[in-house]
Amino acid sequence: MTDSLPGTESLLSTEALCATHPGRPMVLSEVSLDMRRGVRVAILGANGSGKTTLLRCLSGSLEPVSGTVRRGGTVLKYSRKALREHRRSVQLVLQDPDDQLFSADVTQDVSFGPMNMGLEVDEVRSRVARALELLGADHLAERATHQLSYGERKRVAVAGAVAMMPDLLLLDEPTAGLDPAGVVQMMAALDRLRDAGTTVVMATHDVDHALAWADEALVVVDHHVVQGPIDELLSDESLISRAHLELPWPLALANRLGLPGRPRNLEEVVGMLGERPAQLAG
Repeated sequence: MTDSLPGTESLLSTEALCATHPGRPMVLSEVSLDMRRGVRVAILGANGSGKTTLLRCLSGSLEPVSGTVRRGGTVLKYSRKALREHRRSVQLVLQDPDDQLFSADVTQDVSFGPMNMGLEVDEVRSRVARALELLGADHLAERATHQLSYGERKRVAVAGAVAMMPDLLLLDEPTAGLDPAGVVQMMAALDRLRDAGTTVVMATHDVDHALAWADEALVVVDHHVVQGPIDELLSDESLISRAHLELPWPLALANRLGLPGRPRNLEEVVGMLGERPAQLAG
């Protein structure tokens, strides 16, 4: 099901995509979706549901069994040249930063992608500085990667992808394993990326953060993907149950208190409480 927000440019879409891994049954079946410029998307589903498989198909690192991936209307081919071009526009950051960090220091690591593009040294430096600033990691530029905390490594891994200046940034569980302060830092970084013009797609199992952050959701359930406005999909208790997710606490609280609408965060819950008639508030 596709119900994307209107008036925005399609960056990446799939049509009837089916995907799996060697020796496994079908993970994703007949997936059709559309990701649009400027629309924040959360991919939601239980562990093992196929969120990472979907991200890999979108990034070009996994060729689907059937169906198509389109970037700007052009069908993705899987030649080396076509994939290289695809990854200039679409970047994937894995859940574990240690799968992506391999240089001795932060600047070298974030420079790797732009250097491989054959850019001039001054352009590479500019991109690295901008990426680290957007991720709130500019103070780490000269640090050795092995000296970074887990949260710092995650932000530096994202910076490496941002330095490629993609149109679409795919993140696999960017807040997983972070302490509360690390989550706040990462979510603030994602807001800065959006303000800078990068469209961000985030796979997560955290429905509370997803509801507060995203515009749309892709819910992976029973090998299929349901797409739509995130507050609508996460209010669908039948869908949430089938996807083995939990109702986000703002929506659960609103239901319990009989509040109208679909609050996405604490501020909206408080605002709705303030609008209740005095007799109900008492």
